[in-house]
Amino acid sequence: MRFIRTAVFVLIIVTASAAQYRGYAHQSGIGIPYFRVSVHQQFKPDLKHTRLLVMCELLNDDLTFIKSNKSGFDAEFELIYAIYSKENEVAASRTVKKRVNVAYFDQTNNRENPSIYKEEFILLPGKYTVMVKSIDLNSNKVAQRKVDIVIEDFAKKDLSISSVLFLKQAHFDSLGKMIAFQPSFENNFNVRSGLFYIYFDLYQKNILQPVNLSFKIINTKKDTEIDSSFIYKPTQKISSFVINVDKNRLKRNNYTLEIKVKEGKNTLKKTQTFSFFWSEVPGTVKDIATAIRQMSYILNTDTLNRYLKADFPEQKAFFKRFWKDRDPNPATKRNELKDEYFNRVNYANQHFKALGENGWKSDRGRILIKFGYPDDIERHPFEIDSKPYELWRYYSLRKVFYFIDVTGFGDYRLHPDYIDMEFQ
Repeated sequence: MRFIRTAVFVLIIVTASAAQYRGYAHQSGIGIPYFRVSVHQQFKPDLKHTRLLVMCELLNDDLTFIKSNKSGFDAEFELIYAIYSKENEVAASRTVKKRVNVAYFDQTNNRENPSIYKEEFILLPGKYTVMVKSIDLNSNKVAQRKVDIVIEDFAKKDLSISSVLFLKQAHFDSLGKMIAFQPSFENNFNVRSGLFYIYFDLYQKNILQPVNLSFKIINTKKDTEIDSSFIYKPTQKISSFVINVDKNRLKRNNYTLEIKVKEGKNTLKKTQTFSFFWSEVPGTVKDIATAIRQMSYILNTDTLNRYLKADFPEQKAFFKRFWKDRDPNPATKRNELKDEYFNRVNYANQHFKALGENGWKSDRGRILIKFGYPDDIERHPFEIDSKPYELWRYYSLRKVFYFIDVTGFGDYRLHPDYIDMEFQ
């Protein structure tokens, strides 16, 4: 190890008395045009501001292409950025117009090579809401994403670690400086081979003091699978690090990255979760059983029970056969439907775990896995006259789901009046 500086479409499952696979819709789950947004904070050398990198991912298959006046096919869209302070004042804004040109019609349906756009904003410490709106100029369809962030005054501390960014790919010049990268949106990976990268900044007030920088990768059983450390002697107050990790060393699905910096008596620790979702047949008895259980929303009860009781070779054969039969594009190496399904499972596990229950088993997890990411989420976490609740709206599907936090500990349950909405 050396030290240097998802396709989404609505997976609609129609159920009767038991869940059965019925196919999938072509549309994406975060509105049309589909896009994902991720943000990354970097320290600025003036020690007063933070550089906020806002990254958007778009897929050709979710844009509207028309015949180009010159050659091939064109898609045009706008990305509108607005960053609001906690007082709801505009701290920064920007509108960027983009065009995607492809030579052949089949490239307009590409879901494997997303286009990633990065915009940089300079902000003072504070609480902000980042709003990004995508407008397809050929269809006038709109989608919007919102991210809440807190920017700390890093220079007031002896040590500070920026946000951590996971990268699928990174490219370096001859001196080892990173010159380009592809981020991993939602910290998910779907390929087990090769490397991924961990990218972060370190601020150190006293540059004369060497630091011990260590990182661990810990699985859900609290076992440490990777443990590495080194001594770093800074030459400036802000240093950037890119750490590469061999994915073949990690055999489980969900992990926690732990970065620890020690300088004399000062110690600072930062943690960040990341995960893998099934891209190939799971390789252990426990993993294949977990994967089959997580498919309960698209398997009828008899099939689910049969293969949970089957031996390992039979389970593997069933898993491989099931997804092969439903591969939307057999000509490609990836099975986009399978990848999308387990991507949603992983997202649910990361964001909807409550009272010790796996997120994919929760009501919000089930709805997300079956119908995709909502077009809009209306959150009410601090209501005086009612329990916390969320409204999920799927405009293209004409569905609304109402979840109530019945315990006050994040245990959101689907309101009984909205149960029929799931099966309509």
